[in-house]
Amino acid sequence: MGIPAGHRFPITFDELFPQGFFVLSVERATEYSEGKQPRPAVDKLTGLPVWTVQGTDPSAKGKNTGQVVKIASEYQPVPPEVLPGTPFRPAVFRGLKVTPYVRDGWVSYTVWAEEMLAPQTSNRGAKQQGNATPDAPKAA
Repeated sequence: MGIPAGHRFPITFDELFPQGFFVLSVERATEYSEGKQPRPAVDKLTGLPVWTVQGTDPSAKGKNTGQVVKIASEYQPVPPEVLPGTPFRPAVFRGLKVTPYVRDGWVSYTVWAEEMLAPQTSNRGAKQQGNATPDAPKAA
């Protein structure tokens, strides 16, 4: 059985970011092709514009705690409000998936999300009924 290149594997928010995620910025992703001018990125699966959420992962080890989460959306995602008295914007993501890849002999991954929410609106950590999870795709 082969897994197609670019497959996105589901993962929960708590598995990926056990100590949370703090947003630094949200901007339109740029696509680079050798010998061509950079251009705005478009999701190959949906055809929607791609936005990068730059943030920090407090559970990351070492000096590099930066993390990027990509969201394919017609409109720019809006980060949650700053926590009063701090410079921090905590966020959670629904519909998280990762796409592994190898570059220069290192395995890495691209993180994708369907939606960015404020922690209090996401039901993160709340007891769920049945098979529902905060990262489950929305019902059609």
